Amino acid sequence: MKKLIVSTLLLAALITHAGIAGFLTKKAQNWEFIQTVGGMKISQKENALIVTCDVSGCQKVTVEPTTVNSAKGVRRIQHKMVGKKIQITLVTSVLEKGISTTPKPVDLSKYPVGEYAVEYLNPDKTTKPLGKITIAPKKKKLK
Repeated sequence: MKKLIVSTLLLAALITHAGIAGFLTKKAQNWEFIQTVGGMKISQKENALIVTCDVSGCQKVTVEPTTVNSAKGVRRIQHKMVGKKIQITLVTSVLEKGISTTPKPVDLSKYPVGEYAVEYLNPDKTTKPLGKITIAPKKKKLK
């Protein structure tokens, strides 16, 4: 009984923090969806991966958008390292406070120094190459 109460409280806290609508509508999107809203490209600024994509479908990134989403936003970019590859997946939900139609930069500072291929990872585990990046050693601060 105690475990059920604790689990229920944790779930309630998670939903309250994320918003019920966003929690219930989050979805990892496939590459076809990315293409319908205008495409995706990557760049890098220091040890941050900049993912350019607008799920509203109001902006061309790499292709002309064919879908307009007035109520969909980017919840997060899931990312993981697989060998010398970084795989990313866009997770969307309905728009709510704190969510935008464009993703925030992905912090790569915990990844080892080196060169990586970046791929889009579909929910069915197929991938689409996006480009290459280099994670440089962290700069030492001058005293």
